[in-house]
Amino acid sequence: MKLLVMGATGRTGRRLTELALKKGHRVAAIVRSPEKLSGLAVETFQGTPYDEETVARAVAGCDAVVNVLNVSRVSDNPWARLAAPPDLISRACANALRAMEKAGIKRYVTLSTVGAGESWKLLPLPLRLFVRFSNLKFAFDDHTVQEGLLVRSGADFTVARAPMLTDKENRSGVLVARPGEPMRSSISRQSVADFLVSILESGQYAREIIHISNRA
Repeated sequence: MKLLVMGATGRTGRRLTELALKKGHRVAAIVRSPEKLSGLAVETFQGTPYDEETVARAVAGCDAVVNVLNVSRVSDNPWARLAAPPDLISRACANALRAMEKAGIKRYVTLSTVGAGESWKLLPLPLRLFVRFSNLKFAFDDHTVQEGLLVRSGADFTVARAPMLTDKENRSGVLVARPGEPMRSSISRQSVADFLVSILESGQYAREIIHISNRA
C-alpha cells in the first residue's frame, strides 16, 4: 500500500512514517524541508499541503491519505504565535479530497482531537475556557472544520480523536470509544501511529468518528 502522509515530519507523523515503512508500505510526504526525512525511503514533494497543486501531485499513485497535521505554534506555550496558517488542517483536507476524487482514491485517515465537533461539550469547563482564551483554539476549530468536510464527502474516512498526546512509551494498547463513551486521558504518539497504520491496513472504522486513548 502507498500512503500520502501529511505531517510526516511532526512528532506523531515521523513515528507513523517510520512504522509504515517498517511494515513494507510505501510513503509519500509533502515537506518544506526534505532533509528532515533524510535516511528514510520516502518519496518527498517539496512544498506545503496548503497548496492544491502540490497535493494533487503527491496523491497520484497513492492508495490512502493520512493527515496528522496540526496548527502548530512556535513553541509549546499555549499563547505562542502560530507557525502555520490557522486553517492548515482543513485546507489540506479539502485539497486532498479533491485530488482523491479525481484519482479514484477513497481512504482518508486523520488524527483529530477530543474537543472537536460535538465533543467540545465533553471537555471540562475550565479546559474549554483555557482553549478559548489561548492560541490552542485555532487547532480545535480547524479540526472541527475538517471533520465537517469529511462527513459531507464521499470518502471512506476515519477520524480518530485523541486526548492529550505524550512522548512516553505506553504498551497498554489502544482503547477505542465512540463519542461520549468512557476513555482515558492520554495516548502516546507511538500508540497513535500503531493504531492509524493498523486501521489503514484493515479498513476498520470507515466513515466513523472515534475516540482513542491508551488503556492504562
